[in-house]
Amino acid sequence: MNENLQVQIKKRLTDGKRTADDARAGFMLDLAFETRAGINILFGPSGSGKTTTLRAIAGLVAPDEGRIAHGAQIYFDSTMHINLPIQRRRVGFVFQDNALFPHLTAAQNVAYGVAARERTTRARALLAQFGVEHLAAHYPRELSGGEQQRVALARALAPAPAVLLLDEPLSAVDVPTRARLLDEIDAAQRTSGIPFLYVTHNHAEAVRLGTHLILLHEGRVVQTGRPLDVFNAPQSASAVRAVGTENLFAGRVVEQRPAEGVTVIETNGLQLEAAYNALSIGSLITLGVRAEDIIIARERLTQTSARNVIAGRIREIMQTAEQTELIVDCGVELKVSVTAGTIKALDLRREAEVFLLIKARALHVVS
Repeated sequence: MNENLQVQIKKRLTDGKRTADDARAGFMLDLAFETRAGINILFGPSGSGKTTTLRAIAGLVAPDEGRIAHGAQIYFDSTMHINLPIQRRRVGFVFQDNALFPHLTAAQNVAYGVAARERTTRARALLAQFGVEHLAAHYPRELSGGEQQRVALARALAPAPAVLLLDEPLSAVDVPTRARLLDEIDAAQRTSGIPFLYVTHNHAEAVRLGTHLILLHEGRVVQTGRPLDVFNAPQSASAVRAVGTENLFAGRVVEQRPAEGVTVIETNGLQLEAAYNALSIGSLITLGVRAEDIIIARERLTQTSARNVIAGRIREIMQTAEQTELIVDCGVELKVSVTAGTIKALDLRREAEVFLLIKARALHVVS
């Protein structure tokens, strides 16, 4: 059951072949990875090649070269001239927009592609599994977004695929529905026992669902591992950018305190304490910290677990419907994420003097 999916492909995409996930003409997908048992997260910013990778696995896009296999079953091999058609790959696909057939009922959508003798029982069982059996006779237009996505999940699993691909399936549903669907997707994977490959750029979804994370940046795999391990310790500048670490700057190791578990790094006259890394004094490094990992205060705090309390001045306040970000000059400019309520509660404004609190482990030393 838990056979791995192996992917090693190259694909150059031109304007006519690009998906919404590809940032520019001439985009080159050049990656290799292997799934693990459970739910594998394909993570990265828009333009990193996530959707194109799923489409290549499903057979909707043909790589220029490489190999895609699930266990002993070869889906694509450029050297052996193998390129199985979609219907022979036993791959389920859940699209972002659910792609249900509008002229078929929920039960008929799920039964589509299932052998005639078991269509009714299979459709009923899967609709029940996702809690929408009572909607079997309803058409997609009569269902809510969450209900449509449950039907889409049931339909993808109905033919008993060997692998399930999910392309940001929860992007169009509200937060409460998303939380319930995450639980249901997790349960569905455990029940089916097949590998799921789940595309998202949502950190919370990745951590909640993922047993293994494959991090993409500009068409390449830059790191793999447990989601929290990757997010908390990106190992390269590309990985830092891919996980959304907005602050990236150069520094030099000036002191090592192994007994305290601390490495002191200087950047532009500012000294910062990061988690101990055993690099030699004088080593030039790149340092990264996520905007959401920085706490802001209007006065200097002394009783705190944060090793770094840094004075600065707000240079910019950028507000959108979804988030508020500050640019704070501390010798280096740092981007800080806050809520709209924080802006009001702390009376934050341009040129206001503030203090930034950063834990040592929030500072990532990358190669």
